[in-house]
Amino acid sequence: MNKYELKYLFEQEATKVENLIDVVGKNAHHIQDLSAELKKKDASIDKLIARLNDKREEVFKLKNIIQSQTQKNLAEYHFPTEVDN
Repeated sequence: MNKYELKYLFEQEATKVENLIDVVGKNAHHIQDLSAELKKKDASIDKLIARLNDKREEVFKLKNIIQSQTQKNLAEYHFPTEVDN
């Protein structure tokens, strides 16, 4: 190989490296964008989980109220308190 062929091969490889550097840069920016989007979605998920937990507590309280009211109604129906004046 003469020096011109070596120079041509070197220039080709240099071009390949520059193209790969551009691709890596684009991928890095894309990864940063995806990371920011994931952080936003994680924050949204955390808010929804907190809201879901609040709703679960509310449902638990309402179930307790319904259960106590049902027991009260059953007790009044089956064992009515008779008050004679």
